[in-house]
Amino acid sequence: MSTVAGLILAAGESQRMGRPKALLDWGGKTLLQHQIDTAIEAGCAPVVGVLGARAHQVRARTRCEAPCLLVENAAYRSGRASSLRVGARMVAEGTGAVIVASVDAPMSRETIEQLIETWRASGAAIVVPRFEGKNGHPALFDGGLLAELRVVQDSAQGLKAVRAAHREGTQFVEVEDALVALNLNTPEDYAAAKSLLEG
Repeated sequence: MSTVAGLILAAGESQRMGRPKALLDWGGKTLLQHQIDTAIEAGCAPVVGVLGARAHQVRARTRCEAPCLLVENAAYRSGRASSLRVGARMVAEGTGAVIVASVDAPMSRETIEQLIETWRASGAAIVVPRFEGKNGHPALFDGGLLAELRVVQDSAQGLKAVRAAHREGTQFVEVEDALVALNLNTPEDYAAAKSLLEG
């Protein structure tokens, strides 16, 4: 059975949050550790975490053993697309699909498994979760799109350009996970997400 890799973007400076989002507590783990562990539990291999701002601090607090790999994006200040390029280049040719996640959009094992099951059944180029009709994260990209992921540019809308180019090949899947529609950009976002998690 073809493999599914996980790619977690965790290089940002977290300016609006005021502290590293990768190190926020999420269910007793750092948010990055939660993302890594969840992706592995859902069957992703390898799982590539892309670090940037405060990489040394984040790496020191992250447990990452095979099939996990942490890489650093020295050009993280140039934008999110640079981290996506770095991460995508660590995913081997022939990989079936890639789950692309941001560290600030907490994932659940069930949602990842639904994305993978939908992709295997449909052969879609891209699979996107929805909660109550709202598109969410993470998204799954068929391995045939790796070449495009490796060259994305923020100046050309980054990942949005890949999504737009394959709109007709995109499959949406309704999930029961309200967190897929959230991004933890501010302390208020984080507090709201924590209340959902704990509620």
